[in-house]
This record gives sequence, structure tokens and C-alpha cells, in this order.
Amino acid sequence: MKLVVSVMPRNLEDAQALDASRYQDADVIEWRADFLDKNDILPVAPAIFEKFAGREILFTLRTRPEGGQIDLSGDEYVSIIHDINTIYHPDYIDYEYFSHKVEFEQMMNYSNLCLSYHNFQETPENMMEIMSELTSFTPKLVKVSVMAHTEQDVLDLMNYTRGFKTLNPEQEFVTISMGKIGRISRIAADLTGSVWSYASVGEESAPGQISLTSMHKIREILNGD
Repeated sequence: MKLVVSVMPRNLEDAQALDASRYQDADVIEWRADFLDKNDILPVAPAIFEKFAGREILFTLRTRPEGGQIDLSGDEYVSIIHDINTIYHPDYIDYEYFSHKVEFEQMMNYSNLCLSYHNFQETPENMMEIMSELTSFTPKLVKVSVMAHTEQDVLDLMNYTRGFKTLNPEQEFVTISMGKIGRISRIAADLTGSVWSYASVGEESAPGQISLTSMHKIREILNGD
């Protein structure tokens, strides 16, 4: 299981001020570019990719309908992703599949896609269908992050993940039950077959995140003799 930590600069000065040493224990750096104005993303990109040179980077442009901070047309969304991928070649690019289905055919030649679905309101009843559709494209990663309101919500998502991983052993999955009640899904990622878990350094990027320091302690406990 890799630990992912998000950086969320609001402007160029924030990006330049990031202390890379604070993130040295993270396995993947997620750049949440949606905290910037759309016209500032490309100008800020060099600071991010230079700051974390040699690290695995996930580029994420989380739109407001999926819990992010930016409103974009489908064409704007895809255009920014194309520019970032062409110039910087991040290891992973998050793509909001269900929010940008119309534009998805433009992404078919991408080998670094993390096809994602985010629901900050609930764990939907058609979770199996959602995971099945994302899995059908065999992207680099399938990522599902949904809000948990009950213990059963958490157990369902963990069980679905285990089932899909068993049926699709070559596909990498990242699933998260958000909220306090869902924290166990972040801790038990290895058990369910989820290859990543998200942790925080300072500001959380989603409800229920555990600090990077605590996640390392928990991992040491779980992996201990």
C-alpha cells in the first residue's frame, strides 16, 4: 500500500513555499490543481514539478460536482489535462469519468489514467455498477471515494473492492469510505486490495483523512511481528 499526500497551493507563492521535506515519507504526491484559478494552473506547474522532481506525482483537477474547488467546461477540463500531460508527463492523471464521459474518447491513448468517481453525499446503491464500468476500461487505476453514513456503507465498499480485485487481479484499485466512520477503510487498504491510502500533512483534502505520521505508525503496528 502506497501513501498519497495532497498539496493544495492557492497561488504561485504557495507553490514556491512548499517544503518538500515535509512530504518525504509520502509515496505519491497529489497536486490538487483545482485550488487554483484555471488560468494559473499552467504557470504554477513548473514550481510543483520542480519541487517534487523524482517523486511519483498524481495530477488531480477535482471539479465542484465531485467535491472539488473549480468549475470547468468539459473542453476546459480536457484541455488542461492534455497540456499538463504533454509537458510534464505525471505518473498518474485523475480523470472524473462519469462527469466527463462525453470527452473520454479523447483520453483513450493515455496510459496513466486514474479513472475516478467521487460522491461526497453518500455511498450510492449502484456501487457495483459504478466500479464495473470503471474497471471495464482497465485504466492504470480505478479510484472510488464515497461518503459513508453507516457501518454497512463502509463494509459494502470494502467488500466490493475485495471482490473486484479477486476477479480482476491485474487491475489496481483505490477505494475510500470518507468521513469519520470510514477511517477503517483507509487503514485496511491492504486487506481489501486497495493499493493506495490517502493521508494528510496539515490540511486535509477529504473528510476522515488521517495524518501521514499516524498512518506510518498504524502501518508499522499492522506489519509488525
